[in-house]
Amino acid sequence: MADPHLTLPERSALLALMTLIHEATNADLDNEVGFKIKKEERERLVELGYIKAWQTGRYHAWVHELTDEGWRRCGDDLGSPTPEGAPKATRLQYALTRRFAAFMARSDLRVADIFVLGDEPVADIADRIRAAYTELAAAPGAGVSLTRLRRAFADVARSDLDAALLQLALEPKVRLNPEFNQKTLDAADRAAALRTGGEDVHLLSIEQS
Repeated sequence: MADPHLTLPERSALLALMTLIHEATNADLDNEVGFKIKKEERERLVELGYIKAWQTGRYHAWVHELTDEGWRRCGDDLGSPTPEGAPKATRLQYALTRRFAAFMARSDLRVADIFVLGDEPVADIADRIRAAYTELAAAPGAGVSLTRLRRAFADVARSDLDAALLQLALEPKVRLNPEFNQKTLDAADRAAALRTGGEDVHLLSIEQS
């Protein structure tokens, strides 16, 4: 079934989250790109399965994060035609993203190659993560603590490594999981944790292809 039509605010919300890469509150979005996700857009995008949203903190701030489907929709939507009868602001956004999509196609690039937090392409870091996992894992699919994994990436900024881990976790055979027995975690394990989906994850597992 074809993807449903998105309004300009809904499409803008997805593109804003793609630009920030990681989960973001409205304050984060406003600070970075001058945009906020309103209730109507949030509820519809959650219903469509393009984002996850939850409240956190003392003031119950909304946090938003792209799902796998949301990332796919962003990539597909960059080159989509302008809706018939669209207003000027919508036509401008679609024209710009089509130019961007055309450049990506000519350069053989994906959104994962561009929307990263550092200079090293996420694909290169992901390859290194796979290699490090193979060395550290007791068996394919076994959990490797992020504490041990981070030691192999002393030359990579934490934000870059986190971005690569989150992108890698979009693949069906890759998992980022919390430690079931929280009592086994020490200070180093908690410091090495990665925050995603409203929880801290501590273990990486990659099933054999």
